Amino acid sequence: MTKLLVLSDSHGGRAAIERVLMKESKSIDALIFLGDGLRDLELALTQYPKLRAYSVAGNCDYGALEPTDGLAAFDGVVIFYTHGHMYGVKYDLDTLADAASARGAEVALFGHTHIPHAEARSGVFLFNPGSCGRCYTGPDTYGILTLDEGKVTTYEHKEVPRQ
Repeated sequence: MTKLLVLSDSHGGRAAIERVLMKESKSIDALIFLGDGLRDLELALTQYPKLRAYSVAGNCDYGALEPTDGLAAFDGVVIFYTHGHMYGVKYDLDTLADAASARGAEVALFGHTHIPHAEARSGVFLFNPGSCGRCYTGPDTYGILTLDEGKVTTYEHKEVPRQ
């Protein structure tokens, strides 16, 4: 069984990432950051040098050297992860689902919209954790995915702790 912490769109809210890590770091196997706050992530991770972390650049990560897409496998589940701006996720999710499927992924993680989301589409589980910092659409949120024996067994959206 693998438990993933999924974060996106901190937009300068490093403290939000730190609060989430303080709460979740002992119970997760890895972190996937979906862009728009790479510097926040880098600074927050200095306290967690052994945590496996994966990240991609978002449209607001100016000058970042990280790629805009990633592919990783955990517990028999292939995950495609991206910020989402290159796939038009604010307009529809078909392009994202097709891109994930073309890469052999069963899961596609994305951010950019700041809206928590979970659905299956065209055989791909699409998951957006929402925005973990400075969200303008509602409370700051993050996601937890649990994987076991080749499938997503549970998922949840949680509010970022206030203190």
